[in-house]
Amino acid sequence: MKHKILLALAWAAVIATPVFAQNANGRISGTVTDNSGAVVPKAKITVTNQDTKISWKSTTDEKGYYIVTNLPVGMYDAGVVADGFRSAIQKGYDLPDNGRVTADFKVELAGTNQSVTVTDAIETVNTVSGELATTIDSEQVQDLALNGRNYLELVTLMPGVAMMSLDQMATTTSLSVTGQSINGNRTDTNHLAVDGGSNLDSGSNGSQINNVGIDFIQQVRIQTSAFSAEFGRNSGANINVVTKGGGNQYHGSLFETIRNDALDAKDFFAPIKPALRFNDYGWSFNGPVAFGKLKKGKFFFMIGEEWKSIHHLTSPSRQTLPTIAETRGDFSDRPTQAIYFPGTKNPLPGNVMPASLITPDGKAIMAVYAKMSTLATVYTNTPIGNNTTYQAYNPFNWREDIARFDYHISDRQNLYFRYIHDNYNTIDPFGTFSSSPLPNTPTQRHRPGFGPQLGYSFVVNNHMVNEAKISTSWNGQRTYMQGDLWKRATYGFVFPRLFGGNGEYPEGMPDFTVSGFASANSADRVFLKSPTTDISISDNITYTHKEHTFKGGVLIVRNRKDQNATSTYDGLVAFNSSGVPNTTGYSLADVLTGNFQTYT
Repeated sequence: MKHKILLALAWAAVIATPVFAQNANGRISGTVTDNSGAVVPKAKITVTNQDTKISWKSTTDEKGYYIVTNLPVGMYDAGVVADGFRSAIQKGYDLPDNGRVTADFKVELAGTNQSVTVTDAIETVNTVSGELATTIDSEQVQDLALNGRNYLELVTLMPGVAMMSLDQMATTTSLSVTGQSINGNRTDTNHLAVDGGSNLDSGSNGSQINNVGIDFIQQVRIQTSAFSAEFGRNSGANINVVTKGGGNQYHGSLFETIRNDALDAKDFFAPIKPALRFNDYGWSFNGPVAFGKLKKGKFFFMIGEEWKSIHHLTSPSRQTLPTIAETRGDFSDRPTQAIYFPGTKNPLPGNVMPASLITPDGKAIMAVYAKMSTLATVYTNTPIGNNTTYQAYNPFNWREDIARFDYHISDRQNLYFRYIHDNYNTIDPFGTFSSSPLPNTPTQRHRPGFGPQLGYSFVVNNHMVNEAKISTSWNGQRTYMQGDLWKRATYGFVFPRLFGGNGEYPEGMPDFTVSGFASANSADRVFLKSPTTDISISDNITYTHKEHTFKGGVLIVRNRKDQNATSTYDGLVAFNSSGVPNTTGYSLADVLTGNFQTYT
């Protein structure tokens, strides 16, 4: 069990509840009746956000029914005023993302007490919508212990979720979204969104563009079944993050989370307890903007930054390497393995390869093995399987900048803008994605992600609301080679290259495989350029007629993914004594003599 120490410093106060969520399609509805159960038509309804004091108005119809749509996430008070009746206020309705809340009123005839106030009027059962969904609020997001401080870990709290990986830290360091299966769906069928805008790498469906820091999250809404057609991009669950905004008061925070290997246990196969230094720290500030003619209660902001620095080792990897003597042609440590002169059944004296039979490329491959043995955490210089264990240094550095602005233009119009930028930087000692079993292809994975979004909502009349938004998200992923362990010249390779000079790294060594021993990949096998750009434009209209609500709209999405092929431009040479006329009878000895099985 991992442990962590949480050090939190509150600056001024806790984070305020948000003003708006761009996915502003929640609603509060209900019926107004008197003590006898008779409906009260033409009653005036006011729904007010507790933090911003912004109000939405409606009027009950002839059946006493009302509905207020396109409401942002937040805490609300609902009030009613009707001629001849006492006014009433019910406080404390917690409206989640895409929520459906019922607020019914039973009003009394006017008397000496002209108003009735009810506090904590919290609805716990959704009686309006048939969707299956779970909302994780800001207190749960911030207070629950999360291994990598990643909001996707919260998905595992839901029923019907099967964890596909126990390494939750990898969710943070790889940006993967395939660590869980929801209701039996494939792991790459879930859709991720931020404030209703897509946050999924459209090329892979397996990673997110921006990993929103949990201190900037108001809610995580997970819809698993029977949800609206507007969430139909993917066949699995819809996971939407609602970012925080500002209120009518200024609030801010400073925070830091620390984890250290002094509190960790060692992996079973690890020869040593890996070092771990995990620091997650940041700040945020939010509130109203009021200057000149801009009055308080019209313009709100939230800004913040977060840094994650993880200094740790990779999980233990066990490989089989030759002994130091074998890399020089001396196989005397394998007396039971007969080694012959190439193409004959004449054994080599003492199982020692004469220098005249050793080729330059044979020396080069053995030089790779010799160098890789010096990089091992544990290397046993004996001819046994899995004699080498790697736990390589794997630093991870990440920074997120976030800003959000909400402008209440008028009682009928609201404007919204949100910007997120992630700066993702890590060193993968074995290479990213098509990693090598040996640490000869270290790469720097640089993956900056951007997510601006602009939204506008307009209350056309008491029956119609229009909401338009533009969402964009893109990243510029690159995996650059590091050092010179991937180069031909480092080891002295002279293999001819049929397509030499091609690829991003024309000086790379070839891929090679040796039966019974660890293989190695080339630079062109692990190097990747895969920028992704997603742009979506939507316009939705919500129309209410009596107790019925109709919603329709249009969504235009442009997805683009540019990615190079990870090919073996510098050659792939395979050594296996089977079917090779000039074999020595042992694949590792064939390496030295250059008798490969195939060369591609």
